[in-house]
Amino acid sequence: MHSFLLILIRVLALCLMICAGALARKRGVLNSDSTRCLSFLSTNFIYPAAVFASLVGNFTLKGIVSRWTLPAGTFLIMGLGFVAGSVALLFLKKNTPGERRMFHFQCTVNNYVFLPLPLIMQAYGDAGVGLLSLSTIGSEIAVWTFGVIAISGGFSLKQLKNLLNMPMLAVALSIVVLALRAYLPWTPAPGSILSEIGSVIMGTAQLFGAGTVAIAMIVAGSRMMELNCKSLLRGLQLFLVPMRLLVVPAICLAALRLLPFNTEARNILAIIAVMPSSVASVALSDFFSADTETAAASVLLTTLSGILTIPLWMAFLS
Repeated sequence: MHSFLLILIRVLALCLMICAGALARKRGVLNSDSTRCLSFLSTNFIYPAAVFASLVGNFTLKGIVSRWTLPAGTFLIMGLGFVAGSVALLFLKKNTPGERRMFHFQCTVNNYVFLPLPLIMQAYGDAGVGLLSLSTIGSEIAVWTFGVIAISGGFSLKQLKNLLNMPMLAVALSIVVLALRAYLPWTPAPGSILSEIGSVIMGTAQLFGAGTVAIAMIVAGSRMMELNCKSLLRGLQLFLVPMRLLVVPAICLAALRLLPFNTEARNILAIIAVMPSSVASVALSDFFSADTETAAASVLLTTLSGILTIPLWMAFLS
C-alpha cells in the first residue's frame, strides 16, 4: 500500500504540470501555434541536450553496448502492441478508416519518453535518464516502422528518413564522444583549458536539458484543452483505454518476464510498457491524415486513467 501511494503521489505531481499547461492555454498565455513551437523546441533542442548529458555523463561505450537489450525491449513492446491492436481491429469494423488507423497506432505506440522520464529519474537518478535515452533507439525505429504502418495503413522505405531526428542524432553524437574517450590514447589533464571546455559543455547540456519534462507536460496540457468533450465519450475511446493501459501492458510485462532480460533492463522496460498514449500522436495524426480528435481524446483519457493504473502496475511489479 505504501508503494502504491508513493507512486500515486509521483504521478499526481506530473498531472499538476499538465494542469499548468491547461491553465496557460485557458488564460491565453498559449495558443495552438505557440504550443506547436514549444513542442518543436522541446523535441529538437531541449530533450536532445538531456540525452547527450545523460549518456556522456553516466556511461562508457562498453556500458552502452552491454545494454543492447534496452532498445531491443522497447522495439518488442511496440511490436506486441501492434499485434494486439491488429486483433482488436477485428471488433471495430463500423468505425471510419481514420479512427481505426488512429486506434491501431495508439495500441502500438505509447508515451515512451516524457511520462516515464520523471518516474525513472526519481527511481534511478541521472543514470536512469541515460538508460531511458538508450532505450529510445528501439522506440524510434518502432514508431517509424510499426507505428507508420498502423497510422497510415502502409509503409515505404522513404519513411525511414524520419529516424534522422535530433534525439537520435544526440544518441549518435554521445556514442562518438564515448568512443573517442575510450580509444584516444590521450586525455586532457584536469584543470586544463580543454578539460574546462568539456566541463562547461556538459554543464550547459545538463542545465538546458533540465526543462524537458516540464515543457513536455505543459504542451500536453495545452493540447488537451483543444478537445471537444463529445469526443471523449465515444465507444472507440472506451475500448482504447483498457487496451492501452491494461491489455497491452499485461502482454508486454508477461513477455518481459519470460524472456532473459536482466533485472535493470526489465525494470526500466516495465515502466515504459505501462505508459498511456503518446502525446506525439496528435501531431502525427495531422501528418498521416488520421483522426486527430481521436488522437487528442485518447491522450487525455489514457493519461487521466493512468493516474490510477500506473501506480497499480508499478506496485504490483515491485
